[in-house]
Amino acid sequence: MNFLFAVLLIFLTQYANAFALVNFKTTKSQLPAVLKANIVSGDQVTGDINAKGNVEISKESNIIYANEVTYNKNTKIIKAFGDVKIKNLEIGYVLTPRIEIKDDFSSGDFFDARVFFADGSYLFSKKMSRLSKEKTSLKKSIFSICPNDEILKDNSKAGSIFDFVTISSTTSTIDRENNNLSSWNSVVKLYKVPVLYIPYLKSPLPAKKRQTGLLQPSYSKNSNFGLGIRAPYFIDIAKNKDLTVTPVYYFGSNQIILNNSWRHFTKLGAYDFNAEISNNKIQSTLDKTVIARSRKNIRWFFDGKGVFDFTKNTGLDFSLKTVADRNYLRDYHFDYLAYTTSKINVDYINQRNYFAVKTIRFQELENASKEKNSPLILPSINGRYETKPLFFKEKLILETNLTTITRLEGLQYRRGSLTPQFKIPFNLQGNLFEFSTKLQGDLYSLNDKDLRVSESRIYKANQSNLKSEISFNWRLPIRNKSKKNTLTLEPIINFVMSDYRAKNSLIPLEDSVDSELTFSNLFVNDRISGFDRNESGRRVSYGFKSSFFNSLGEFDFTAGQAFIIKNIKQDVAIRGFATNNKSNIVGMASYRGKKYFSISYSFQLDQANYRNDVNQVVTNFNYKKFNLSADYLLIRRSASYSKRKEQATITPFIELPNKWKIKILTTRDFVENRNIQRGIEVVREGCCSDFGFSIIEKNPSNLTKPQKTFNLNLTFKNL
Repeated sequence: MNFLFAVLLIFLTQYANAFALVNFKTTKSQLPAVLKANIVSGDQVTGDINAKGNVEISKESNIIYANEVTYNKNTKIIKAFGDVKIKNLEIGYVLTPRIEIKDDFSSGDFFDARVFFADGSYLFSKKMSRLSKEKTSLKKSIFSICPNDEILKDNSKAGSIFDFVTISSTTSTIDRENNNLSSWNSVVKLYKVPVLYIPYLKSPLPAKKRQTGLLQPSYSKNSNFGLGIRAPYFIDIAKNKDLTVTPVYYFGSNQIILNNSWRHFTKLGAYDFNAEISNNKIQSTLDKTVIARSRKNIRWFFDGKGVFDFTKNTGLDFSLKTVADRNYLRDYHFDYLAYTTSKINVDYINQRNYFAVKTIRFQELENASKEKNSPLILPSINGRYETKPLFFKEKLILETNLTTITRLEGLQYRRGSLTPQFKIPFNLQGNLFEFSTKLQGDLYSLNDKDLRVSESRIYKANQSNLKSEISFNWRLPIRNKSKKNTLTLEPIINFVMSDYRAKNSLIPLEDSVDSELTFSNLFVNDRISGFDRNESGRRVSYGFKSSFFNSLGEFDFTAGQAFIIKNIKQDVAIRGFATNNKSNIVGMASYRGKKYFSISYSFQLDQANYRNDVNQVVTNFNYKKFNLSADYLLIRRSASYSKRKEQATITPFIELPNKWKIKILTTRDFVENRNIQRGIEVVREGCCSDFGFSIIEKNPSNLTKPQKTFNLNLTFKNL
């Protein structure tokens, strides 16, 4: 490539504030090089061009600043002297007193060079030779790996500030194409004290965001395996996909766990899969519920999740979780789930209308005799259509459901439901009324595939069910507003009358469970979820909502009660009612401050003596570098609750000076006088290194003694 200074070659004289365009004749780029200087002179015979004073040469994204520059047209060599600064030659700034480089920047030498990266870390070299546009060799280099804000603001401080970690190497190579630094005969120094010799070291450059390579290792110790090391390896497949392979080795037990985590980001959404395999070196655990452990040499676990938006209204989401044997999660992850759940859901949502198709798979982990009775829901189809307000603002709502449940052994279940509903809202002098009526029809097709099931009942092949419901709701929002305060009070009454013709002995109970009365469902027409069972009889709920706003924050208080006028007994129940069909008084009081503090108290008062049978207090305090969250639950023994329950969770989080952070977690069971879980986590996110240490102890009721886990992580950045 040629450096052609047309103007200078014609006039062969000196000009103040000179400016020249220089063409690079190459197929890759036709952009010209631009030379700026206070004084530019040239010699037509020798082909030399000299520039002095605020010299600036720019070509594409590379810029050279210097006090003086000489260029020879025949040798095509640029020589720059005095406070030379090169921008973006590699991945940052280069400072050097003298350089000799070809005019296309493909090769050249830099003497006593300093490379400054975008995070304030830097690289010194006695001689830095540019071998090609992609690679640069460094002799006797010193790499200060710690990001430093002071050096980033003022490059002259490099070398004068006491560096925490530096790496001295006899030879190093910067690979611009792969954005990494390879070093030979390297010595790692902490505060200039040699601590480690490494014959060969390869690390990403600080400007590199994603690169294949070894991530920071960590150490772990637990009651099952003893001391182990975790060494994740990151594989950058593409900009939108990657794989992290994490082997874990425990020294004492020779236990090996290999975890493979795949991530993929697409235009429509993202998903990730996690596959884990391990050799079977477990001899015993603290879990007393483990009866028969798998004897297979290889055991595995798989999970994944994803979310996709195909259109504005249509999407798909899934969460998968499955294990090779029912004790895997207990043995390797100290996770004591009774079953795993995998879901795939496709839905269309448009305002209040929707159509959804869902598949759910359950895997039994606790009871070996029920493994083949685990249900597979394939599919469950739900639809809802609501008209816009018609003549008198009334609305017609149509809901449908189709569910199929299969098992390897046990009941095969198919159900179709259709529920038309009619709502009429109206306003009478501020009183808000809503009248609603609906009819639910169900058709069942049942078949016992195998009689070896825990339930002894044999259901008839075809069944039908019909339920009618009429409800009436009244609300009266009252608002009083002054200059500083706002008070809102809303009394509510809800009356429901429903008839359920089903006989519990004829229709199986698959999707309905016992419920509990709380203020969140006090005014819900049907407090039993699912289609197999519905709340029946005549009942009324009454209560109020109130709120108060001022400069101190927001105060809320809500309370209410339900009464069953006529009850139809079923094999499901709603906890919180006495024998006289009156419910406990349920409610919640809360306060939310403007900045720092919030607290809420949920309660149930016994309908007869107003004793607080159920209590839960949730609070959060956040002030500057201190955060405290707490949750306290007390359930007294009563007609609704056969056992007393009292436990509390407290989680303080503190940010200390010098970037230290401490998090403490404690969950205490006061009835059994034991800690369900407790632990401490200490983290320091420094400019050069990250340090993490944690001790976690779990003690669920199924363990013979607490399970302890220790973790240690020390990471040096830019390594």
